[in-house]
Amino acid sequence: MTTTFIRAACATAAVLLLPTLALAASEGGGSTNVLKPDAVNSIVTVIVFVALLAILYAFAWGPILKGLQAREAAQFQAIEDAKKAKEDAAALRSKLDAELAAAAQQAKAIVDEARRDAEALKKTLAEEGRKEADAERERARRDVAIERDAALKDVYTKAVELATLMATKAVRQQVTVDAQSELVNASIAELNATKA
Repeated sequence: MTTTFIRAACATAAVLLLPTLALAASEGGGSTNVLKPDAVNSIVTVIVFVALLAILYAFAWGPILKGLQAREAAQFQAIEDAKKAKEDAAALRSKLDAELAAAAQQAKAIVDEARRDAEALKKTLAEEGRKEADAERERARRDVAIERDAALKDVYTKAVELATLMATKAVRQQVTVDAQSELVNASIAELNATKA
């Protein structure tokens, strides 16, 4: 920065001194020595140069320098903010990844538990179905046994009635083979008639 300032000051001094040198050369009619020092011109030139430097520093270089420094500070602050935001985003991303992993594990646990509950319910329902089918089969067996016993009892009762009827008729008459056949046929006919 200092080197740039010195270069700019030298260039400005050269630009300011050139018109003075040209003016001095034209006044003398060409015989004047341009390199001859003139104290008044030199002092005025130095005063004008210093005044110009002061004005430029106060109204141009100072505000430009302050603006550049503020811009540089803002850029550094923006870089720091970006680094901080990047770190915050990375921390938030890792936190979210951890939460997602935990949620995925929790969802898997819920699905596994639901699967186990479904299997248990399926087994329970199958067992209840088997028990109900067994109970229904047992009831059907009991009903069949009751019906069979009733039918057998009915058959025994009819057989006893038939035997009693045959015995009563046999006692009334003397039984021959033909008479016995007729007696059996007549008893069966009477039994059938009582059923109808």
